[in-house]
Amino acid sequence: MFKKFIKMMLVLTCFMLAATGCGMTTNESQSGNGKRIAVLTQTNKDVFVRNLISYIKNAASEKGATVDVYSSEQNSEKQIKQLKKAVKKRYDAILIRPVDPDNAQEMTAIAGKIPVVFYNFQPSESALKANQDVYVGPEEEMAGRLQANYVLKHTSKQELNVAILKGQRGLASEKRTNTFEETLEKSGRSINYVFIDSADWQEESAEHQMELFLKTSQPCDVIAANNDNMALGAIKAFKKAHKKLPIVCGVDASAEGKAKISTGEMGMSASQLSKIQGEKCIETALKLIEGKKITDIKGSTADGLYVYTDFKAITNSQDLDN
Repeated sequence: MFKKFIKMMLVLTCFMLAATGCGMTTNESQSGNGKRIAVLTQTNKDVFVRNLISYIKNAASEKGATVDVYSSEQNSEKQIKQLKKAVKKRYDAILIRPVDPDNAQEMTAIAGKIPVVFYNFQPSESALKANQDVYVGPEEEMAGRLQANYVLKHTSKQELNVAILKGQRGLASEKRTNTFEETLEKSGRSINYVFIDSADWQEESAEHQMELFLKTSQPCDVIAANNDNMALGAIKAFKKAHKKLPIVCGVDASAEGKAKISTGEMGMSASQLSKIQGEKCIETALKLIEGKKITDIKGSTADGLYVYTDFKAITNSQDLDN
């Protein structure tokens, strides 16, 4: 009787170990083994974009997937050709940071049944399809809100003269700018917008525009730039003109931006946490490849269209290694 009991226990133990082993295999197989992912980007010259692509590659490698990167050098037609090439090569999924977000619907039509993840540069919702063609990236409103809250906390002036440097036309620039303005205006203070224009994310363009602005001799208490490159350009213009720097806010927490924060020339930058963003891109792509819903991914929306990542305010009072 005792021997029978021992045998039964051994059988049960083996069964449980086998089941546990199966469970481990299932968990690990969010699997990229053998999966091929094309990553289309609009440029490889932007430091932030290069870092993000690097994190995407690392995340894919950890999952056993392979990634091929195609840069269109800001040429929309070239990006469409690259997309068609990726479709012909039968990639399992395609990640796209579009040159022109207005082309997003055309892009998903070209991709057909291949899952598409638009990343970091959000197209309109009409271009998306639940659990098939989706967006992964930051909730852009948060960047504008963090900038405005920093300004309100760091000046007691009741009347603020504000300059805004916008990025390339699209939802990212619009949402960052609109939320910044709305947050300032809800404070009850008097807000004067002394300059608002696009510098297309570029440092040189922002520097030139601020040089022209300074010639008007208008007062300026705050510069809010949609990215760090433009904030750096604004700082250069003020320093060249030997003008006192206003509060300067950026986005991306680039190495150059954080260097300016450490010297006090820039007040803050909203960091996109690009490592997490890269990981979410691959996690989402693999879910779509497997035909699964993305709604169990942290940061996803219930409609299966978006996976949002956070921004974090980086200031001189914080660890600039973040």
